[in-house]
Amino acid sequence: MFKSKYCLSISVTLTLLLLFTLPAITAAGQDEVTIGVQVEPSKLNPITYQDTETDFVLSAICDPLIEVNENGEYTTEGAVTESYDVREGGKIYVFKIEEGINFQNGEALTAEDVKFTYESFLDKDLASPHRGYYKSIDSLELVDEYTLKVVLSERDVTFLTSARLRNHVLPKDYIEEVGWGGYEKEPVGSGPYEFVDHKPGQRITLKENEDYWGKKANIETVHFKFYPELSSLIMALQTHEVDYVPEMPADKFMNLKKKDLDLSFGTYQKMEDHRICFNKRDDSIFSDKRLRKAVAYAVNRHELIVLTRGEMATPAVGRVPAFHPASATDAEAYEQDLEKAKELLEEAGYPDGFKTAIYAPSGYNERVTEAQQIARQLSQIGIDCEVKTLEWGTYLDVTAKGEAPMFRERWSGSTPSPFSFIEIWDPESGWNEVFGVYENEEVTKLINQIRETVDQKERWELYREVQRIAMDDVASYPLYWPEVGDAYNAALSIPDNLWNVFMRPIYYINLWSFK
Repeated sequence: MFKSKYCLSISVTLTLLLLFTLPAITAAGQDEVTIGVQVEPSKLNPITYQDTETDFVLSAICDPLIEVNENGEYTTEGAVTESYDVREGGKIYVFKIEEGINFQNGEALTAEDVKFTYESFLDKDLASPHRGYYKSIDSLELVDEYTLKVVLSERDVTFLTSARLRNHVLPKDYIEEVGWGGYEKEPVGSGPYEFVDHKPGQRITLKENEDYWGKKANIETVHFKFYPELSSLIMALQTHEVDYVPEMPADKFMNLKKKDLDLSFGTYQKMEDHRICFNKRDDSIFSDKRLRKAVAYAVNRHELIVLTRGEMATPAVGRVPAFHPASATDAEAYEQDLEKAKELLEEAGYPDGFKTAIYAPSGYNERVTEAQQIARQLSQIGIDCEVKTLEWGTYLDVTAKGEAPMFRERWSGSTPSPFSFIEIWDPESGWNEVFGVYENEEVTKLINQIRETVDQKERWELYREVQRIAMDDVASYPLYWPEVGDAYNAALSIPDNLWNVFMRPIYYINLWSFK
């Protein structure tokens, strides 16, 4: 039994129209690779995590139920599923699990584990923000030890897009034995890497899973080392204490490229948008759409891009990036208009402005810098906006609980479609509350239509209409779509054509392709 593994994370996606390549990446004479990151994973829990850092670590430890190939199509290659069958036009999904796959603790991976993973996402007590993706499941039926039937309450053509368990099929018996707290301390999966240890504030270490059922890892040990101070991370890269730094701040990336260093560089576009989120709950000042619009008209996105991104970003119009056919290029973009912003403030009863706050995670310098500039821009219309920075885990808790009036966010797709970009506006979405609460009956109706619409062109138009309506409501305010830059030790040989695609195959690099 052998299937090659292609790893995707929540931070990177493919569209059905865009290709990616998986070239071999080599690391001459290295048995260890260190990846430097500013933000430490919030918690190693695949059910409740919200951050890409957690997802990437767990995606090396675990395996997906269904994978996506280089054409953006669903495949069993690299997945624990041997075959699957879609019945009744997308109402029933039957998964036949590959026999002979073991978790890293020696236990066999069966359909019971897949069923348990689905149930965990659906468990209200676990409160997964991903729960909304699974809400159409009516029943989970064990046909035999290695076959699971998933019956939906209604046809949902987006089911595999959002509810394919991504990269995390979990060990039922182990989790029931140690509990979720125990799993977070020592995660177990069936993937190419095993968890070694996590030293909070320092690093996470993984080692090659020598008994892996698929393509073996070529690098024995991988370290994720944390550098909250960006200057320390840049220095570590230059001295080769770190081999790879993903998604560098644009200004630092461009400055490093100008220097004569033993480093290599690559850029690529991502299925991602950066935006301002509003707390739209009834008790929030931004429950008033006029005040959200006033903020949007006061902000100058172009200034933000010049300040932090240079040429490595495009002003966003709608949420889905321009390279995707579902992009709504005619949605309201709210180019800066201070007079219009002041008129809206007066209409809403705040002619002299008001006090508020914008939150940003302290580990992301670009977001903090942009939040500071946004506060300065808002001051031009009388809004006194305090910038509050919080450590990553605290930031996630505070924003999810509605304690932040505004916060500077990003969203990255994790599937072959832009569904997650609009699904968060469904009131039943697990992300809806996290990103400030939004409900519009027409938007909800259109999102449900997307779930049932087979014709691709019709589906793209539904995406565009959802964005037009939501942007008129200023459900959030998209700022820009980024071009991402990675820097790495020149000893890591990465073919140039890897960077000539719209999206990378994984969040950082294909670790098990190193040699």
